[in-house]
Amino acid sequence: MRIKIKFILLVAVVILSSAKTEEGMFPLSELSKIDFKKVGFRLSPEQIFNPNAPSIVDAIVRVGGCTGSFISDDGLIITNHHCAFSFVAAISDTVHDYIKNGFLAKDKSEEKLASGLICKITTSYEDVSAKILDGLGAINDPIERSKKIRQKMTDILDGERKKFPDLQSEISEMFIGRTYVLFRYKLLKDVRLVYVPPRSIGEYGGESDNWVWPRHSGDFAILRAYVGKEGKVADFSNENIPYKPVQYLRVNPNGVSENDLVFILGYPGSTFRHYPAGFYEYHQKYRLPFISSLYDFQINAMAEAGKENRSKQIYFSAKIKSLANVTKNYKGKLQGFNRAGLLERKKAEESELQQWIQQFEPIRAIYGNVIPKLNSIYASILDDAELNLWVDNVYGASGVLSAAGLVANHRKYMRVLHTDEEKKLYLKQKGTELKNSFAKSYYYYDKEVCKQVTKKLLKDMFLIKDLGKLAQAKKKLKIKKDLNISIDKWVDDAFEKSILSNAQEAKKMLENAPEKLFSLKDPIIELAFEINDVYNDQDAIDTKRDAELQVLMSKYVEVKQQWKNATFIPDANATLRLTYGYVKGYRPADGTYNKPFTTLKGIMEKEDQDEYALLDLIKQLYQSRDFGPYIHPLLGDVPVDFLYNLDTTGGNSGSPVLDADGKLVGVNFDRAYTATINDYAWNENYSRSVGVDIRYVLWVLKKVAKADYLLTEIGV
Repeated sequence: MRIKIKFILLVAVVILSSAKTEEGMFPLSELSKIDFKKVGFRLSPEQIFNPNAPSIVDAIVRVGGCTGSFISDDGLIITNHHCAFSFVAAISDTVHDYIKNGFLAKDKSEEKLASGLICKITTSYEDVSAKILDGLGAINDPIERSKKIRQKMTDILDGERKKFPDLQSEISEMFIGRTYVLFRYKLLKDVRLVYVPPRSIGEYGGESDNWVWPRHSGDFAILRAYVGKEGKVADFSNENIPYKPVQYLRVNPNGVSENDLVFILGYPGSTFRHYPAGFYEYHQKYRLPFISSLYDFQINAMAEAGKENRSKQIYFSAKIKSLANVTKNYKGKLQGFNRAGLLERKKAEESELQQWIQQFEPIRAIYGNVIPKLNSIYASILDDAELNLWVDNVYGASGVLSAAGLVANHRKYMRVLHTDEEKKLYLKQKGTELKNSFAKSYYYYDKEVCKQVTKKLLKDMFLIKDLGKLAQAKKKLKIKKDLNISIDKWVDDAFEKSILSNAQEAKKMLENAPEKLFSLKDPIIELAFEINDVYNDQDAIDTKRDAELQVLMSKYVEVKQQWKNATFIPDANATLRLTYGYVKGYRPADGTYNKPFTTLKGIMEKEDQDEYALLDLIKQLYQSRDFGPYIHPLLGDVPVDFLYNLDTTGGNSGSPVLDADGKLVGVNFDRAYTATINDYAWNENYSRSVGVDIRYVLWVLKKVAKADYLLTEIGV
C-alpha cells in the first residue's frame, strides 16, 4: 500500500506541476495566475489587491446580495437600480411614488435610509483548510465528519469574534470537502439612498427586455455609507458622518470602445461548474421547471391583485421584480441546457473519466468508486425530487402556511412541557426569535393572493408521483370527487376560520397572548403538523446525502483535475472575485450578429407605453441633440449599454466595470439570455454580460437629474 500511495502522489505532482488554469472567476488568491501584461492590463496584480497598502479591492463593497463600489472619498457608492429597488419601494406610496418618479437627495440632509441594507467590505482572507481538515482522515462516518467540520468552523469563528470584534468573519467552502477560506469583512449598517432614477430609466424595457439584448436600461443607483462620529461602524443616527473609504474608484468619462479590455471585481453568487452529471439532471428536469412555474403563478396572482390598485402595485413591486428575474433566468437556463446539450456532455465526460480511472490500479484503488457512488446518491435525489421541491418551497410561497408551520413546530416542543408555567416560560425565552420568524412569514402578504397560491400548492401536492409520505396531509383536506373543488372549498373555509389569515391579528396575538396562539384549534396548523413531519424526515435524508456528497465531491474534483491536467478555479460562492475579458458583440443565432453598444437612438426607437414609456425631458434632449461631452466618437450618440465576454453570474449585479487602468467605465447589471447558463458552463461564443455605460450614467446625472453636485463629488 505504501508503494501505491507514493505512486499516486508522484502522478499528482507530475500532473499538477504542469497544470493550466481554467477560465473563470478568479479569487484574490489566484490573481498571480493571470498574465496581466499579455491580456492587456495596464495594472499590476498588486494595484488590484494588496493586503499591505490601498488597492482597488478596497473600493469594492457587497451591497446586500449585489455588488457596488465607492466613487468618492465621502462614502458614495454606485450599484444597480434593481439592487436599490426594494429600498425605494419601502419609502414609496401613492403620494411619494419614488418608484415611478425616481428619488434625488439635493444634499446629504435629504438622503433616506435604505432600511435593512448592510454593506460589507473584504478586509483580509486566510486559508484555514489545514485547521479544519486536520484529524478528519480517521473518521469514516460522513455525518460525523460533516459535524466535525461544522464544529471546527464554529470554533474558528468564535476565536475571530474575540480577536476582531468590529469585523464579521465568515468561512467559505471553496471546493466541497477540500478547501476552506476565512474572510473578514467590515460592515456598514447605515446606508442611505442618494439618487435612484425613475423606473422608465432604471428599468427601461421592464421584463420584456430582461435578460435580452439589445438593452437600453439605465440600471444604476447611488447610495452613501455612514459611520459613527469616531469612524466606527454604527447603526443609523442623524449624528453619523459619511464613511471614508480606504480607496475609491476614479471615473473614465470617455468610456471604452469595442475590443478594449475590461474587468470586474464583485461578489458572484453561485456557480456549479464542478458538479457531477446527476446534479445537472436534477436541475434540468426538476428544480428549474418547478421554481419557474411556481414563481410565474405567484407573479400573476400579485399582478392581478394590483391591476386596479396602485397602492398594491407599489406594495408588490419589489417581490414581483425579484420573482420575475429568477423565473426568466431559469427559463434561459433550461434553453441553455437543451441548446448546449450540457447534461449529455456531462454524462459523456464522466464516462470517459471513469474509463481513465479504471486504467491505473493506484488511481482506481482511491477513486474507482467515486462516480458510481455519486450516481447512486443522485438517483435517490431524483427519485425524491418532486416531494423535496414541494416541501422545500411550500412555506416560502404561502405566508399563512409558513406561519402555521412555525406554530406547529414550536407546539411540538411544547408538548413535552408539563405545566402552563413551563410553556409560558418557553414562549418568553423564544419571544424575539418567534416574532422575527413570524414577521418573515408575512412579508408581502395579501390574504387573497395567499389564498390563490395556497390552493395551487395543495393541488400540486397531488401531482407528486409518490404521495405515500404525504398521506396524512392528504387526509386533512377531505377530498371528495372533484379535487379542485374540494381544495378550493377547504382553503376558503380554512382562511375564514383561521386567525393566521389576518396578519395583524395574528401578530397581535403572538405579542399579547402567545399561549393562546400556540393552543389554537386551527385546520391550517393541523395540516402544517403533517407537512412538518414530512419536511423533517426529508431533511434527515438530505443531511445524510449531503454528508456523503461532501466526501465524494472532494475526491471527484481531485481526480478530475488529475485527468484534465488542470487546476480549477473554485465555483463562485459570494466571495470576492475578478473576471476579465473584452468589449465584444456576438452571434446568438444563425444569421444574427449583436453589436456591442446600444445608444439613445435605440431608446427612442423602442418608445411605447408601459415598459417602454419615456420621460418627455429625454425626448426633448434627444431631439435637440443635447448630448454634452458624453458621445461615443464612432457612434455619434450617447452609448447606453454595452456587451463584454466576462464570466459573471448573480451577485455581480452592480459590480464596477473597469478599464485596463482600473477606472470606472460601466456598471454591470445583466447577462444576455444565452448567458443565463453561465452558472453551469461558460463559453466565449454565447456568454455575454451587460453593463450600463458610464457615459449614459453621467448624461442622466447631468441632463436629466441635474445633479451637478454629485458629478462634482465624483470628480467629473
